[in-house]
Amino acid sequence: MKRQTKLYFQKTGILLAVYLVLRFLLPIVLPFFLAWMTVGVLVFLQNRIRLQLVPLSILYIIVFLLLTGVSVLFGCWLLYEPCCRLLPVCRNYWTQFSEYLAWLPGSLSGYAADVMPSAFYGLFGIFLYLISVVLFAKDWEHFHKLLYKLPFAAPVSNAGSRILVCVKSWIRAQCRIMLVISLECAAGYWLLHIPGFPFWAALTGIIDALPVFGTGTVFFPWIAILVLQGDYTFAMWLGLLYLITWLTRELMEPKLLGDGLGLLPICFLMSVIAGLKLFGALGLFTGPFGVLLIRELWYELEAVSSPDRELHI
Repeated sequence: MKRQTKLYFQKTGILLAVYLVLRFLLPIVLPFFLAWMTVGVLVFLQNRIRLQLVPLSILYIIVFLLLTGVSVLFGCWLLYEPCCRLLPVCRNYWTQFSEYLAWLPGSLSGYAADVMPSAFYGLFGIFLYLISVVLFAKDWEHFHKLLYKLPFAAPVSNAGSRILVCVKSWIRAQCRIMLVISLECAAGYWLLHIPGFPFWAALTGIIDALPVFGTGTVFFPWIAILVLQGDYTFAMWLGLLYLITWLTRELMEPKLLGDGLGLLPICFLMSVIAGLKLFGALGLFTGPFGVLLIRELWYELEAVSSPDRELHI
């Protein structure tokens, strides 16, 4: 078999292997993978704060649980007043359109029955994640020795190191987008005379940076409440602000994030769309990550086959 033909088959094998891992293995081992990455960050911090890894991991878990609890309580506090104002409006609509809305309880109960198993699975995944953080921290050195005994450990490790550099650039790009959107929201909230507009603008920017959520998570419920209350002018201005923030991300994201990951903007966009189609919501991460992993493993393969040859994708 010719060397070039063999190389094509090997690249096809890498492509298939990455797809199978992301499609079937990653959803199963995701809590453990996230815990492993978390402990890797804690090891980096350990060298600076001079604290043992296990106590540092326990401190991280305590901070994680505290921040989660505070976030939930703060979210309930934020939603309490809008819900209290919206409840009478919903009652009025229910009274006026009770015949048309009679199907809602049955539909909602069916939806709740579908969502509950996923919710319990998510909570169990968080529990596994927290336990795994402590276990990885306890046996970090031994686990890494086992990893390097696996086949293909060296090329995957080299590829992972280069991907980590790309991810750091991606985080910097994401922070830039978040800053621009926060400033736009601050200006819009100030013009709309919203009390505490710097805080709400920063919160909107953070939510926009989260995968799947976006600024629509903030603006759509807000606009819906205003429409139900009959405040159409305020709803229209919020809709315009949402359109501005959406266009900002659509214009900046392919360029900045694509450059940060070392991908052409169109390739980054295609990887996100392909990831969504193949892996669902998780594909927002696994799509670009899969493309990076394939690219770096191909680079390793090219380096082994022809050390003097560079691969440009």
